[in-house]
Amino acid sequence: MAPNHQSTRQLLEKIPNFPCLYRHRLNGTYYGAKKSAGKRKEHSLGTRDRKLAERRLNAWIADLEKVDGKARKTTLAVLLEKFAAAKQGKSAKTRATNAAITNVFKESWRHGLDLRVSEIRPSHLNEWLAQHEARLKNTTYNRYCGFLKQLFEIAVTDRLIAESPFAGVNTKWKKPQKPIRNVPTQEQFETIVANIRSQKLSADAKDTADFVEFLGLAGLGQAEAGALTWGDVDFEHRRLVIRRQKTQAVFHVPIYAHLLPLLERLRCEPETLPNPEAKVFKIKDAKKALQAACRRLNLKKFTQRNIRQALIRRLWKSGVEYKLISKWQGHQDGGKLVLDTYTEVFGDDDADYERQQLAIIK
Repeated sequence: MAPNHQSTRQLLEKIPNFPCLYRHRLNGTYYGAKKSAGKRKEHSLGTRDRKLAERRLNAWIADLEKVDGKARKTTLAVLLEKFAAAKQGKSAKTRATNAAITNVFKESWRHGLDLRVSEIRPSHLNEWLAQHEARLKNTTYNRYCGFLKQLFEIAVTDRLIAESPFAGVNTKWKKPQKPIRNVPTQEQFETIVANIRSQKLSADAKDTADFVEFLGLAGLGQAEAGALTWGDVDFEHRRLVIRRQKTQAVFHVPIYAHLLPLLERLRCEPETLPNPEAKVFKIKDAKKALQAACRRLNLKKFTQRNIRQALIRRLWKSGVEYKLISKWQGHQDGGKLVLDTYTEVFGDDDADYERQQLAIIK
């Protein structure tokens, strides 16, 4: 028998009384055929069952109408540019995170950035996530998934594709792992401050020590401390006016009895400007100095956030009501974060603290 050189199009037979539905003359598979953007589109419906073919045909035609025919050839590289442009209005931290994940994506995507967006399948996304899953914490994994979700939402919105391939990702979200919080004891905190202050060869030793000491005595973050001005320090009413740098929300922190001597000393220093807009501290970040001090003292690698948490720990163990602690931290949750998070792991002497609490039970 002579080989059949007819094309698939030539072998398609029109099904009467059902627009756009065709059947392959040799293998019986149903096809859809419809003109879109001035061109005839043909699509295998992958079945010989008439009823199933009709349903799949309707879905295929609906997808054709959702997609801009002129944009079907848009590549992944172009979509990444669209993503970056759409996220320009986000905070600097969010933009930096997006840029970092985008760079990882570009470097590790194995299918080429010239791949059409319409050709990307869920298996491609599952493969990319699997490359990085073992090294990522759950929270970071969720950010990677969020990046993919937002990326292909743009593709759907711009009618590059009818449905996001992210919908077929196997694991879209993981429960965040409970963080291990290394909060220094009061003794460790004081030792760290003294060690930083004792570095005679460092021109910034005093300024850095004052900054770290303030973090631990006021219980504030590095960003809030770095932005603090003398106009924010209300000695008359014994409080600090703080603006949360991330949200710009304003809250008040008491000038605690243990914090007052540090602020008074700083105010009386000769180089302190009387201008209320002058910054209280000459530095904005003590990360390197703190790491070096912990290394010299053979302590855990405490962060500036850990130093801040030392004050929360101190207030809690002094019996201060958790709702007040929360208020002084600028939280808006009525103390839930303090109860659920900060009181779980409060440092090296928790066992002693538990024994003290047990001893007062009658």
